[in-house]
Amino acid sequence: MAQQKPNSGFYKNYFRDIDVVHSLQTKPDDRDWLLSTPPDDIKQSDVVLYLGCNVLRTTHLIRTVTDIFKLMGVDFAAVGGKTYCCGIQHFQRGDEAAGRSMATTTAANFQKFNPEQVVMWCPSCIYFYDDIMDMRGKSFDFNHVAEFLVDNMDKLDFKPQPNTTAALHYHTGREQGDAEARSAKLLLSKLPGVNLIDIGTDPKFGRHCTPAVIDQMEPGSWEDMSRSFVEKAVEMGADTYSTLYHGCQRNMCRYEADYPVKVEHYLTLVGRALGIEHEDTHKKHILSGDVEAIIEETSPCAMANGVSPEEARLTIERNYAKR
Repeated sequence: MAQQKPNSGFYKNYFRDIDVVHSLQTKPDDRDWLLSTPPDDIKQSDVVLYLGCNVLRTTHLIRTVTDIFKLMGVDFAAVGGKTYCCGIQHFQRGDEAAGRSMATTTAANFQKFNPEQVVMWCPSCIYFYDDIMDMRGKSFDFNHVAEFLVDNMDKLDFKPQPNTTAALHYHTGREQGDAEARSAKLLLSKLPGVNLIDIGTDPKFGRHCTPAVIDQMEPGSWEDMSRSFVEKAVEMGADTYSTLYHGCQRNMCRYEADYPVKVEHYLTLVGRALGIEHEDTHKKHILSGDVEAIIEETSPCAMANGVSPEEARLTIERNYAKR
């Protein structure tokens, strides 16, 4: 009997939880993003939109970014999920060879589309391919979604929106992260009706809001720091607290219950100004915490994806039950 690797159980549970949450939010026929390995004869695309893994927990963001790309007329293919793992989860747990192998395999999958550019969503993926794998400009060219949108601003016809004062939650400490924050700020500043204020940030937030960053801090300190910035935004007149990354949106959205602000990803505001709107069901379920109501609402998606009622309930209790 083959000996099981120490972390194999973690990876299995980690990716399964993502898959089930995603399956509770969308039916297979509703997806126009690829979750499986592309065949060798896949149609060429000018751009590969690389979603990463964890964004599947916030499907409204995938729908938003893909709708924006369609509106812009971009010839693209969107890919994501565990099949396209960048390898950082393995690398961070000491499985360096496995992490590098996964990164190389995913890069090879990009190349099947023969793209001119890879546009990445996840800051961890960018960090791993850039800083660890050193692939930028060698295996393929890539940048972040926010940077791509800024580079193609002439294709974005923003319409006036009801006035809102927005504060952007962003991260600093890396040149690439600073560039992504600048791009998101520029996009928000171009939205008619949006008054953008700068509340600053703290390098202790790390690359983006993740359990790993939170666990490295003293108990309660991440929570105190996060609340302090939301409170600062409210004091400065913000009625929208805008997040930069999907992990930040997942972690910060619950503050909507405690403060007079809407917590919305910056791309939700960008999409809205383009006539694109998708409900943040993750936030809806976090704020609700009503397991039975969430089970009832998500059961059609669960059934369509072959998720058993028992697994659906356990996943909902783990991710959304009020604590």
